[in-house]
Amino acid sequence: MRTARLYLFIKEVCMLSRMDDVEARSIVVFLMIACMTATGCASAYKTVLPRPPDHYQKLGEARGNACGSMMILAPYNFIPVAELPFFGGDLNKRVENAYQNAIDSVPGATALLNVTMQENWFWWVLGSTKCVTITGEAIR
Repeated sequence: MRTARLYLFIKEVCMLSRMDDVEARSIVVFLMIACMTATGCASAYKTVLPRPPDHYQKLGEARGNACGSMMILAPYNFIPVAELPFFGGDLNKRVENAYQNAIDSVPGATALLNVTMQENWFWWVLGSTKCVTITGEAIR
């Protein structure tokens, strides 16, 4: 609806400046692409690590892993259909789950320092699985 109104508005402007219909359409297409490019996809930053306390005790190296799978109907994950927690976990929470698994791997740990993250993924017949490994130094 808004696109139609925009097109009619630009067509009116173009008629005043003696542009033909093809030029008006090309202006509309250009403006639509410019708007889509300017707005794009964006999300907020996600803080994975809490701020370490002023005084802490190092407990050793911690490692955690978490995976998530997604089923697809088209190649290249073009149309995601459903998350499949029974095939390896929640796809969108894999970083948080890997961090928690790393903390749980060292008894008494409450946080991690010097954290590194590695992501691996693989395709299966009708979907993909993405796994995250978090390593760091456990502290209390």
